[in-house]
Amino acid sequence: MAATRVRLRDVAKEAGVSSTTASFVLNNRCDSIPVETQERVVAAAQRLQYRPHLAARALATGKTRRIGIALNQPESFSTRDTYFNEILEGIIQRATDHDRNVLLLSAHYPSWQMLYADITGGSVDGVLQISRFVTDELTPALLSADFPLVCVSFHTDDPSCLSVDCDNEAGGYLAARHLLDLGHRRLAVLYPGEEVSWGTERLAGIRRALGEEGCEVADEAVLRWDERSLPSAEWVADAVEWFVGLEPRPTGLICCDEVRARTFAEMLPDVGLQVPGDVSIISFNATEISERCTPPLTSVRQPLDEIGKAAVDLLLGRIRREPAVRSILRFPMHLEMRESCAGPATGP
Repeated sequence: MAATRVRLRDVAKEAGVSSTTASFVLNNRCDSIPVETQERVVAAAQRLQYRPHLAARALATGKTRRIGIALNQPESFSTRDTYFNEILEGIIQRATDHDRNVLLLSAHYPSWQMLYADITGGSVDGVLQISRFVTDELTPALLSADFPLVCVSFHTDDPSCLSVDCDNEAGGYLAARHLLDLGHRRLAVLYPGEEVSWGTERLAGIRRALGEEGCEVADEAVLRWDERSLPSAEWVADAVEWFVGLEPRPTGLICCDEVRARTFAEMLPDVGLQVPGDVSIISFNATEISERCTPPLTSVRQPLDEIGKAAVDLLLGRIRREPAVRSILRFPMHLEMRESCAGPATGP
């Protein structure tokens, strides 16, 4: 026979308090309750081995104490791309600080409508969306429903959209400016196209830096990958072939993705090119992926764990319906110098 479930009223009776007082204590809403009373309720709950009924708690309070995370591709957390791992580290640390659980929405949903239904159906109090597409229909639907949402590493033009990101335009500028200062004038760019806001912004920064020197990135020297696909060696091999075929061949390359940048740099010797002797390369994110490349890559750093923490803070404020100071919180980026950049071997 199954054991009888201990209920909140049992704890209240054991502690000699009302069910309301017991509820306030066990749900961390006890600022006005004397410490001695709090201790008595907690001790009673421990003696009775009370386990709260989470569904009932959510129904009574309107809160699950859970925040959701939604990505473009659920597999991203299981790849070698430490961008997602470092973002998640910051999210979990701050969620733990605030005594919140994190629910990773890792299923493959047949449609955005089904994901929308799961997010808004009571499983979470709010959601962090990481690096969604510009054409994503889920984001405007959540905003229209006034569901607590924070966009991480992307944003929309909707004035009600709250987002945490880096100054991507400045990051692109930093990368190009460094190569220009080394004497490079012919640059190639690998980027995700305009499906994600950070791709558009980084390319704009690169073009701004080149424009200051009277240069430009030729259209044929810009190669776009499909951000709907995870990084692959096959795509990078094709990119290397494309790069070698450019005439005149660029002496510098900026790759807006760290995994692809490392694979590209380590494939170049197979076609007789050395880094940085023949090609200087700059990546983004500056995690251990750049550090462990051969040679280690100069990279534009994003404070990824800080982005994750700030996103949680912003989301919790949104859940509490607190007014946001600004709709987009942008972190500065900076360049970390390593061995993948040098002046052009034969001049600009």
